[in-house]
Amino acid sequence: MVGVFELFVMLKNGSIDFVGQKQAFDLQFYVLWTSGVIGFVHGFIMSSFLYTFYWVFGAGCLMTALCLPAWPLWNRNPVNWQEPQVEEEEDAPKPKESKKSSSKNSGKKKN
Repeated sequence: MVGVFELFVMLKNGSIDFVGQKQAFDLQFYVLWTSGVIGFVHGFIMSSFLYTFYWVFGAGCLMTALCLPAWPLWNRNPVNWQEPQVEEEEDAPKPKESKKSSSKNSGKKKN
């Protein structure tokens, strides 16, 4: 069980794993579509578009409260990132390459 302080830290950090993102998207998608269909039927029966709006707006508010914050429900499969590798610095600097004169100098002929 997550304590109140741990919950506050999770919500503040906003960490949601990839699986949680997919689950939140799917939940939001299906709930909004279902509420839209139910709202349309209810509004059609009552002959008022306002009922359709109530259904969709209510579902949108509910999904915002459930899917927007980083609830621990959405972070059940955290990604274990690898530690960065430390680059080894070379002690001796690399010698600079000297510019060699080319046989062609800007395409001009030598006399």
